[in-house]
Amino acid sequence: MFLTKLPGFGIIRYAISTSIMVGAAPEYYAVWLGWRLFSIPLPAWLYQKVDDMLYSTYQRLVLLFFEHGTGLKIYFYGDADEIFKKKENVLYISNHQSTVDWVACNMVAVRQGSLGHLRFVMKDGLQWLPLYGHYFYQHGCIYSWVAVFPEGTRYDPSKPEVIRRSEQTALSSGFQPLKHHLTPKTKGSWLTLDRLRGSLEAVYDVTVVYEGSYRHRERRRARTVALIDFLRGFCPAMHIHVRRIPISEVPTDEQEFQRWMYRLYEQKDRFVSPFYSPSDDSGAELAARLGGRPHPLPLTATLPSLMAFAALAVPLLGSELGRRLYAGTLLYGTLAGYLWLGIRAVC
Repeated sequence: MFLTKLPGFGIIRYAISTSIMVGAAPEYYAVWLGWRLFSIPLPAWLYQKVDDMLYSTYQRLVLLFFEHGTGLKIYFYGDADEIFKKKENVLYISNHQSTVDWVACNMVAVRQGSLGHLRFVMKDGLQWLPLYGHYFYQHGCIYSWVAVFPEGTRYDPSKPEVIRRSEQTALSSGFQPLKHHLTPKTKGSWLTLDRLRGSLEAVYDVTVVYEGSYRHRERRRARTVALIDFLRGFCPAMHIHVRRIPISEVPTDEQEFQRWMYRLYEQKDRFVSPFYSPSDDSGAELAARLGGRPHPLPLTATLPSLMAFAALAVPLLGSELGRRLYAGTLLYGTLAGYLWLGIRAVC
């Protein structure tokens, strides 16, 4: 589109996308809270089913802007075609490169039809996000997808001290330092797996690469595109490798699990290496050489979510009562969520 060439278009796109996604949060929270109160006397499975549907609707709105709104190309590798044909309970293990990694998880889940069932193992600080924190906390009750990022923090070439500590951790554990990832911290993944093993069918070992993270002229890796720049269109393509590992092949001993996890990250290093090396190949040519396949998400999978939130916004923002309800949900919903989280932390 010629509009994408106009100066400042990326900033305008980011502003519009963010305004709609963040602006929809009070609407979403109000609908969820209403359903939560209404469903108290109803069976728990019914509440969860509708809650998952609501969550999927909002995340599809997010994907509308991250996929369709940016003109992003996505190439899938490995077992992606296989997992898109089935629904199952899984532990999703991914490398951590960007603030967009959670959206990459959405991109995989939506193509399997499991977006509403997705749960994240998140840092404690994220629970204090207004409205989102409280909702995400309660949304974690029942799951079929649990996503973890074992590195704990993002790999950032501009933070050599973090990389140096990671290398020291690897050496002290008897491993060779990784080149493109931080040393995975296995304790959290192990505890999650140990608790859920009986209900899981597989582990999805996922590796994500964002184009635009390597400076070919300078022959060096740069910081991976962040959420703001992603929405501005600075990432032309993503490469997502998925390997399905049956749960029976995952070690049950914690020490062996640590070694197994490190081997996964050695394989991740090998996969991403061509993308962070000097090459005359374009992203599409490199994808073709490595076996990448496009798997476009139809607009019908995301656009209805925008229409639903737009329809809900009309009565909310078009009347005095609606605007009061909207503002009250944002203010009092946030405060009530903080209070609830504080009580849960103490109790």
